[in-house]
Amino acid sequence: MQFHIDTDNGGVVAGWLIPDNPGDTPEFIVEIPGEKPVPFRANVLRPDIRDLGLHPTGQVGFMIDDRIIDGLNERMLLTVFEAETNLPIYRRPLFDRNIGKKLLFIDIGVMPQIKMLRKLMRSFTLGYPMIERFSLETVVAIISNNYVSSLLVVGQPNWQRINGVARERGFATVALLRNPFEELAERLLFLSYLSKRPSTNAASSVFSRHMALASIVEALDHSQDKALLSAFRRLSVEQRRLLRSPMTAAIACTPDEEPQRRNVSIALDQLAQFDLVGVRDHFHAFTSLADEIIGTPVFAEVMLETLPGTGELAQKLSEIGIVADMLDEDIALHAFTREAVEAAMGLTESQRTTLSGGSS
Repeated sequence: MQFHIDTDNGGVVAGWLIPDNPGDTPEFIVEIPGEKPVPFRANVLRPDIRDLGLHPTGQVGFMIDDRIIDGLNERMLLTVFEAETNLPIYRRPLFDRNIGKKLLFIDIGVMPQIKMLRKLMRSFTLGYPMIERFSLETVVAIISNNYVSSLLVVGQPNWQRINGVARERGFATVALLRNPFEELAERLLFLSYLSKRPSTNAASSVFSRHMALASIVEALDHSQDKALLSAFRRLSVEQRRLLRSPMTAAIACTPDEEPQRRNVSIALDQLAQFDLVGVRDHFHAFTSLADEIIGTPVFAEVMLETLPGTGELAQKLSEIGIVADMLDEDIALHAFTREAVEAAMGLTESQRTTLSGGSS
């Protein structure tokens, strides 16, 4: 999907959108709190889009005026969605409530931090959690949205493909890394949880991207060490690809590239250009510095949530050589990053050892 907002002059909101199926005519929904949603189809012909070969007919433009929304000039709480995906493409800014900044927050993990995301999204005009749900083309369109000056993007986008656009559009960039064994443990536990619950939009989106792991998730017996080892010995190529060093993959690899040790150096070079990089082991320090970058206490009192049993399963996973090999790049990336963070915090070697539970 590609989209662009051309104008909002009070009496008219206009732009264009090319859907995922470029042969379709896009449909939209305008939502105003307390009122019935207003659907409409693209109502402006865009020969320029057609002539560029981006759409066969060019019927992709939209113009919202008083004929669609009565009294549009007075409707400040207005959001425009693409109808099929329910993706918000424009929302009128509330300058007294919204932060006038763009923030790209890389946080690797399948289980969304719902409370944190809700708090963050209330501070921005538009927010896109779990950005990895969308195609690369859609992610680029979201980041390129120059008509919105208050924008939040959270998740694990492919940084190699979007970093140039993000920097050109003036995003503040922050990343939060975590212990790779904890991330894998929580990933498996969360997918197991989703597989046993009635399908919801969020659950369907997450599980569909990890469908290849369904068999291993259902077969895993976390209480039996031998069963756990056996499950990882039977990983298919696709299953291994989905679990292989996700932090390194997101930051330093192209979508079709498998993480290797050389990508750790690339990831460190990329992270060195971020405004802030933290580790979950020192979350409070990360949130304090993030609030300084944003200029307001957006992260104040935010707490991370972890699924019960994550720590226990992570410990078991850390004792399995096959798993350590599969996470080799992320183990190195996390270790280097944590060491740099703790050095910046002025922690002594003995304090670092204590915080890491006695291991180096």
